[in-house]
Order: sequence, then C-alpha cells, then structure tokens
Amino acid sequence: MPSPYSDVGLVVPVWYPLDAAPELVDDLLARTLEGAEQYLLSHNVVLVLDGQERWREAVQAQAQTRGFGFHYLTSNMGKGAAIAAGIEALDLSALRFVAIRDSDGDHLIHDLPSLMVLALQMDEETGRDLLIASGGRCDRVRPLGFERAQYEHLTDRALWQALQYHAARDGRALSGTYFAAHGDYPDIQSGYKVYSAAAARMAAAILGSASQGDGGVARYGVETLPAVVILSLGGVIGVVARRTYQEQPVSGFAGVDALKVYAEPLLWAFRRLQLPGDVAATIVDDALLRSLLLFDDTRREKALAVRDSVLRGLGCDQPLCWGPRYF
Repeated sequence: MPSPYSDVGLVVPVWYPLDAAPELVDDLLARTLEGAEQYLLSHNVVLVLDGQERWREAVQAQAQTRGFGFHYLTSNMGKGAAIAAGIEALDLSALRFVAIRDSDGDHLIHDLPSLMVLALQMDEETGRDLLIASGGRCDRVRPLGFERAQYEHLTDRALWQALQYHAARDGRALSGTYFAAHGDYPDIQSGYKVYSAAAARMAAAILGSASQGDGGVARYGVETLPAVVILSLGGVIGVVARRTYQEQPVSGFAGVDALKVYAEPLLWAFRRLQLPGDVAATIVDDALLRSLLLFDDTRREKALAVRDSVLRGLGCDQPLCWGPRYF
C-alpha cells in the first residue's frame, strides 16, 4: 500500500536523559516511531540524536532497521540544532511539507493526517509559501504541569501581540482564521508541527544560525524563533487539535532556568521585530496580568524576574501597573 504522504518529510530530534532506564528509552523510541511507515516513505524520515553517545547504538539501529535517515550531533546542541540538522538532511526539492515530532512519546503519528488536512487547506486557500500547521493541545497543564503551561500561554500571547504590532507597522494584519476555534492566539510552542517546504528551509536557517556555543537561544527558543521569522515575513499559522500524553515521561525543559527558557527567546523575538521598549512592556504586562503566575505567591517573583530581564534587555524600566484595586 503506497504511503499517503510521499511528499512529506519527518524530522525527529532525539534526546533522553543519560540516567534514564534503557527500558524506558526503548519504550519511548518505539512509541515515537510506531506507524511512521504507514504514512511516510522511510527515506523521508530522519532521526537526529543530540550528542548522547550512550543512546547512539539503540537509536541508530532503529533508524537503519526501518530505512530511516540517522544523523548524530557529536555534542549536545539542543533541540533547535537537531531540527536544523534534520531538515538539512532531507531532500527538500522533493518535498512539499516537513513534519516535526519529539521523541518522548508525546506525539502520535496518527495525528499527522489532521495536520496535513489543515496544511493543504491553507496552501490551497492562501497561496502562501510560508505555512505552519501546529498541533494544538486542548490542555497544557496535564502534560507540562501548571507553571510551565502558564509560561507557554504567556509566551504565545505576547508573541502574537508583538507580531500583530510588527505587521501593523507594515500596513498588514495577521489573520487568526486558521486557529480561531482554538482561542485568541495560536499554540506556537507545540512541538508537533508541519511546515511548508519553504518554511522548513527558513526554520533550519534561523535555528542553525542561532545554535552557537552551547546551543544558544535556539536551545529553548526552538518553537519561538522560526514562528517569529516566518510570520513576520507574511507567513500563515493554523492550529488543529492533536493528542498529547497526559504526563511527559522525560523532558529537556524540566527544572531549567526560567530566564533562559522564557525570557531569552522573548527578548530575541522583540529585538527581531524591532519593538520599542514601551511597546514591549505593554505587551508583556498585558500577558502577565492574564496569567495566574502573577497572582501566585510562590511564583510571582520568578514571573517578575522574567519580565524585568526582557525589558532590561530592551533598555526599558517601565514599572508594572497592576490595574484597578477592585474588580
């Protein structure tokens, strides 16, 4: 039976904790790859192991057994560098779209048809070269935990407002047509995406250039950086519901510094979009005042530190206005 998506590539950035049980790694890898051949041609699938010699034999064996491509980064550069390397390893001249999925068992290959229906619709109706179909999660708290979910919502809300401001300066407005049913801003931070080939090239270029030293801002801004560039250049984003594992068995984002994970990519985005400091402050504060982080005694100081880090980077010291005392 021929694969239904012969012109779609798939990149899987692979990372597991070095102290993970081998049985867990085998299970997650099997869950990640299960059914891929049902939808895709094997030579259009690439696994990129992000600098972990311990898991090299297992991952490479799975790739070779199934006819998938395999690429090994000799040092841990972060997910952004792994995605860039995977996209560059594909023959994009033969592909219309490129899907990205994580290796933690959170993404079901069987959601690919829904993403492709949306991607093809956007392609047909907009005529744009730069497209992102994002797999939206109905709930981010269950897989991510309360705090990380709140930061993702804050980030996506702020990014969408910043992109709208940038577009308005050029006499444009970004359309929410293809994610309207999912809320006021798209699920930019989702790791399950389909890019048009042109958007994939752009994502690889920006993530590759930003992955310097220890991985740079692309290590944690892996979803933010491509979306900001693609959408600022007239691209279109849409969201379709996809399934997510209730809890993440492993995560490269667990316990990391919020200033690196959230403040640095936001600062990069605002600089890229050339936002004045006072505009950035308004956008960040608008998102913060809608976030429960600001109204939780145990998390408020960290959220304010993220705000201060972003605004200081833009040379802005505008104080936060908390709004009316009564509501």
